[in-house]
Amino acid sequence: MSTTIKRYKTDSQRNILMKRGTIYFRDSSLGCLVLNISTGGAGLAVESDVAIPLAFELEIESEPIRRRCVVAWRLERRLGVTFELDPVPRPGPGLI
Repeated sequence: MSTTIKRYKTDSQRNILMKRGTIYFRDSSLGCLVLNISTGGAGLAVESDVAIPLAFELEIESEPIRRRCVVAWRLERRLGVTFELDPVPRPGPGLI
């Protein structure tokens, strides 16, 4: 019996990133690891099995913006997301 691994087509070459990130949705936030990134999306690993909505904002450590994301696929604790076109500025301290 053979195992087939499905490959997901990305819009461009993904670069390995391995940076901490935070997913923001509703009044919640969730830590993640940004595994890889391209101009159009990213691969994420989340820390728990919490339900994540299909759309959320992603903040990557040391970057001044938040990206609006849409989930393209999910497999256990890994997500593939696409970025919406317009990033938003990172909120200042005390603003979430």
